[in-house]
Amino acid sequence: MIIPSFAPVLDIPYYYPCNFPLIHEVLHRQGSITSLALLAASRLYSLPSCGDNGLVKPYFHKLDYVEPIWEMYGQRQLDSFEEGKTQIRQYIGEGGLFLATGTSYHLPYCEDYQNPEYIRKHVKQGSRLHLVDHWIAVYGLEDEHVHVYDPVPSKYKGKVDQRAFHDFWKGNQSIPELAQAKRKEELRTYGTMDIRATVKLDSDGYRDMLIQALTTQIEEFLTGRTITQEERNYYFGHAVSLQLLHALRGANEGDQANEMLISGLLFDMRWSRYFLRDLLQESALWLGSPLDQYAREFSEIIVRWEKAYNMLQVSRIKQREQWKVQLTGVIKMLVTDEWQWYESLRQSIPQEDCFPRQAMSMIGQEHREDLLRIVLDSCRELNAYHNTTIPLGEGGNAPLYGRSGQLDSLELVSLLAVVEQGIEDRWGTGMGAALAEMAAASMPESPYQTVASLVDYLAQQWAPAGKEDARC
Repeated sequence: MIIPSFAPVLDIPYYYPCNFPLIHEVLHRQGSITSLALLAASRLYSLPSCGDNGLVKPYFHKLDYVEPIWEMYGQRQLDSFEEGKTQIRQYIGEGGLFLATGTSYHLPYCEDYQNPEYIRKHVKQGSRLHLVDHWIAVYGLEDEHVHVYDPVPSKYKGKVDQRAFHDFWKGNQSIPELAQAKRKEELRTYGTMDIRATVKLDSDGYRDMLIQALTTQIEEFLTGRTITQEERNYYFGHAVSLQLLHALRGANEGDQANEMLISGLLFDMRWSRYFLRDLLQESALWLGSPLDQYAREFSEIIVRWEKAYNMLQVSRIKQREQWKVQLTGVIKMLVTDEWQWYESLRQSIPQEDCFPRQAMSMIGQEHREDLLRIVLDSCRELNAYHNTTIPLGEGGNAPLYGRSGQLDSLELVSLLAVVEQGIEDRWGTGMGAALAEMAAASMPESPYQTVASLVDYLAQQWAPAGKEDARC
């Protein structure tokens, strides 16, 4: 029993996680227009993000968006291999793909196949790798073979012996040597899940979703959110660039830890830009000019980031003096140019809403009311001691900064410093600790246009914690 005429794409760019091509095929079979670029952008893989430790990875669940295109449900562990084969036959009989999770250690066509390095790299002391399940799609089942689609990283479509598939499907939990490996998710034996479109996209809907993805990307990048959860900070968009500049300012000769932080940020920041480049190229195909020009310009920005990374490595190897000063100058110019490119793109695309957000919880609403009081009190204090004229009678609509604002850049920095102090006095936390620094570094107008927009920005720092995306 095999799905007839199953011809999926195999040449997937190496930076895509193993699940996206499978999700693309499932949604396509559900009658929805999709692309890898849009799927990645819907989870904000195209947005730079990192944690305090400099680890750059997607932190979609730290933000406050709902799933705009697809969702995973029914994630489960089956009781036996025979039950699994029964479900596979049912899915294929209905023309659907069956998604299975397991360990690449037991896939004969894979580089990980019974490779001791697969185990060693997950359990060696100091390893930053986390053990995750690998996804494949099953499109056929015969007496002795299972037909699987596994494009990342193996670029494989074909059959495997049923015994090998069984060992794969038993998962990483079946390998005793991996018992001590770190993990980010629950590992399953005979694991599977279902994928469904949250909205089925026709041609018009797909174009609208591309614009939403671009709009969300632009607003999140320019806003540059910093979210604090359990004494850890997570940085998004332009805030990641500021973290890199901050690390460069703090770099001392021979400080290997700081140099590794700079190197890690520069190297890993590229991945999000590759995903954005793909989104721009896909959007140019569907939406036309001027996005084709913006795609070319952004490709040039990527090349400059790659050259900056190479400059760092060569300087370190050759022990060049003043490498930090030279690299800082290059990065400052690049950050400024990238910022201006985003500002220009924002003016060039059609007006559209961002991806839908989660409804604010009652606790979030209580925090928002407290934040509104803090911001208004801070505005009142600024009016009293700095002779500003913020119209407090307008409440949340009172303009602060930007085209119709009452404050210049120095007054904005002063206001944010007072707001930070109010937050610390109220909650004893440094949640807003980077506000003034970001404002001084030419942050966008959007979070600071009005009292309400500033309050919304601050309230987002309480984004609900959730499972982080796992990558193969």
